[in-house]
Amino acid sequence: MNRDSSAGLGQWIAVTVMVAVSLFLLYKLYQYAGSRGFYPTGLTVAGVDVGGMAPEQASEVLTNRFIDAPVILYHGDQSFEISPAAAEFTPDVPAMLSQADYQRTQQDFWAGFWGFLWGRPVEVEPVQLQATHSREALQEVLREIASLADEPAQPPQPVPSTLSFQYGTSGTRTDIDASIPDIEAALYRPSNREAQLVVGPYAPERPALSLLTRLMVNQLQVFEQETGGVASVFIMDLDNGEVVPINENVAMSGIDLLRIPIVLETYRALDRLPTLTQRQLISDTLVSQPENVGVNQLLSVIAGEDDQYRGAEIVTQSMQRLGLENTFIMAPFDEPLRPGFPGPQTPANSVENLQTRIDPEVQTTAEDIGILLSMIYYCANGNGGTLLAVYPDQLTQEECQQTLDYMRQNKIGSLFEAGVPPETAVAHRHGWISDTHADAAVISTPGGDYVIVAFLYKPDWLEWELSSPLRSDISRATDNYFNCDNPELGEATSN
Repeated sequence: MNRDSSAGLGQWIAVTVMVAVSLFLLYKLYQYAGSRGFYPTGLTVAGVDVGGMAPEQASEVLTNRFIDAPVILYHGDQSFEISPAAAEFTPDVPAMLSQADYQRTQQDFWAGFWGFLWGRPVEVEPVQLQATHSREALQEVLREIASLADEPAQPPQPVPSTLSFQYGTSGTRTDIDASIPDIEAALYRPSNREAQLVVGPYAPERPALSLLTRLMVNQLQVFEQETGGVASVFIMDLDNGEVVPINENVAMSGIDLLRIPIVLETYRALDRLPTLTQRQLISDTLVSQPENVGVNQLLSVIAGEDDQYRGAEIVTQSMQRLGLENTFIMAPFDEPLRPGFPGPQTPANSVENLQTRIDPEVQTTAEDIGILLSMIYYCANGNGGTLLAVYPDQLTQEECQQTLDYMRQNKIGSLFEAGVPPETAVAHRHGWISDTHADAAVISTPGGDYVIVAFLYKPDWLEWELSSPLRSDISRATDNYFNCDNPELGEATSN
């Protein structure tokens, strides 16, 4: 049997396939060889896929993603675009592309071709982002945004009809330090370059002390205009030393408020604990006790002998030494001046057109008494101060505290006490004569501790029905200032 010697169909097919495959492989090899000038498939630089890109293309893409694309910051429902350049954000593109070139040139040719052929890239190490920025510049940008977007709190305002302060409205404030991490993370991302600013509410601050001064002046001017008298007020914030001074240096009769320095001098004169009798004298002097026997006996204790005038002289010298130059006592209570010993001239009583008729034996000012009370307060609270600096070995913290403790027992249910809630600690000493009524206190409240002193003077005769409500109003206005978030409301009783 004869066989056909020509190639069969199957052979032709096999040869054709082999030739086609060879041509395909040659074409792919040509393609791959040409792509070796580009970054390998799957290579990422700073999180951006640069596979198949030329270095120039990759540089342009990285610049677009990290330098040209803004970062969007959200402040509540507002948004702000910031340029990375504003934060001095600088990606090191040449250094990153240099590492990408290393990945490209280190790839095995045939391993890379095999992956190219099958669409599976050979593993390459991603190139991490290399960049720097200025945190200080970023903080400055955030401060500018905060100045535009933050809402300031509205401060409280005085309400004269209720002697209180209308509480202000809360504002918003950007917490720049807390916002920084999220913004920095957005700067270093190639996409989703958004960040949320940390914005929180903040309550309005306590009103400025000048508002309390204004509220006080409005109340006191009515008294002065209607009576021809003088209102002298001194208030001190014991936390920061700020004061409300209203006619604070007008010379006033010292009346029973001078019992306070007498007790202080008694403690200074004693070199041991007070006896039971001496403690009773101190109590009688500071607690509501109209008789002057006890306080005059303390002047003898101060003198160290039965010479009450000498005790008064020592008290005066001590006040001068403490810088309270307008305060003096020249005689025991209810006793006349000694012949040849007139009261001293002071800056307060030697002014022209003296506004008050003052007792020649015992004088002071609202400021002097207020400063003395602040000295006792700081001494009692272990904060040192003038008393312990001037008398380091003669007065103790415990003695200052005992002075305030006795004054807290002085409860009369009116004056400064009537202007604060019943549970408030009021350490005060009051006093009055025909034309002058006064009260002086250290008051401790949840919103802060303060000193408050008020003298009211009316020529000839000052009615209790006029002065008592006014001093209560002064007290209530002050308490409402320090506790403006929880005021004692009500109509001004002195109107």
